[in-house]
Amino acid sequence: MSTIKDGVYLFALPNSSGSCISDPGEGRYLPLLPPGAIDEDAHKIVVKWNEERGGYSLQFKKSGKYLAFEGPPGINNKLLDGDKPRYFKITEHVYDSEKYAITVSEDTKYHIGLAMERIFPPWVAMSSFPEVQAWDIKKV
Repeated sequence: MSTIKDGVYLFALPNSSGSCISDPGEGRYLPLLPPGAIDEDAHKIVVKWNEERGGYSLQFKKSGKYLAFEGPPGINNKLLDGDKPRYFKITEHVYDSEKYAITVSEDTKYHIGLAMERIFPPWVAMSSFPEVQAWDIKKV
C-alpha cells in the first residue's frame, strides 16, 4: 500500500535551507540543490504508485527522465536521471512521523541518502547503514 498520493512533489533534506533532489540533465548524478538553482522546475518530481512493482516511480516533471541507477542496488550507488523507471518505497521515517524514508523496492535494505563523496553540491546515493536519511516530501 502506498504512503503518499500520486502527484508532483519536491524531495528536500530537512534543515538544509531547502536543498532538494534536482534534475542535472542527461545521464548525470543527481545533486541536492535549492529549488531554482538549475531551472525553476528542475526539482519537481512526479510520484506514481505502481502496484505490480510494489513501489513508486519518480520522474522529473520537466525532462520526463526517471530517478534511476545503474546495475543492482549497492552501497554508494548514485542515482542519476534515466529513460526507464526504477521503483522506490516511501514510508514514514522511524524517528520523525512528519518525514519519510525512501528505500529501493528491489532490495529494501538500501535506502536513499547522501553519497559518501564530500563534494558540493552533494550527490544522492544508496546506503545500507543503520542511520536512515529523513526526507521532507512536499506537494508542489
